[in-house]
Amino acid sequence: MSIPRLTQIWETLAPVSVAPVATATTDNYADIGLIDAEGKTRVVYTIYNAHATRVIDWKVLSSVDNVTFIELEAEATLAGVTAASWVASATETSYRYFKIQMKSNGAGLSANVTVRGYAKM
Repeated sequence: MSIPRLTQIWETLAPVSVAPVATATTDNYADIGLIDAEGKTRVVYTIYNAHATRVIDWKVLSSVDNVTFIELEAEATLAGVTAASWVASATETSYRYFKIQMKSNGAGLSANVTVRGYAKM
């Protein structure tokens, strides 16, 4: 097998992950944790709200072209000092791009949130 073909196989099999620094929420939805999951069959996100009392809102969006996104996971709330996770279904992995959107649950009530995501075969 040629080196270019081996490289292509490795790039397809290699997992993709995102681990942005903890982010403070704002009053408007902000994108975080974009994953390019081309060729992957499993996409997972975890979200952790580090604030003791403040609640955040979050949702998952996806796209085939990284321009037009649709909502895959409807808005959900996450209480303080708790975590949530999201796993793409078999049909949802047909999308290539995934991202989390998050915002404060109340005006001016910022919270630090950590997002981790990965995609793999």
